[in-house]
Amino acid sequence: MSDLGKFIAEHREAKKLSRRKLAELANISHTEIHRLENGERKNPSPPVLKAIANALGVTYDEIMKAAGYMDSTSPSPVIAARIPGTEDLTDDEIEEVRNFIDFLRAKRK
Repeated sequence: MSDLGKFIAEHREAKKLSRRKLAELANISHTEIHRLENGERKNPSPPVLKAIANALGVTYDEIMKAAGYMDSTSPSPVIAARIPGTEDLTDDEIEEVRNFIDFLRAKRK
């Protein structure tokens, strides 16, 4: 099992979710969840990881790190984008900003 697969399985089981229920919450196939957890699916797309993170109630950064797309020293995307006034925000506050940005984008659809 890959680090990502272990991460997903552990968080899914902690929430007492079946693979099918997680897939439903993330709006992806249960086969995709199975493949990710078993390490059969390499390089899942960031939108798939974002959907799974939201369904599991974990941060996007956490799942991106588990997938190997980020390391623990990677700066937050909000900080990296150099949005004025974000330099003193905590990781939790940055995640709230990111979630609000996602909310604004979702409203467009």
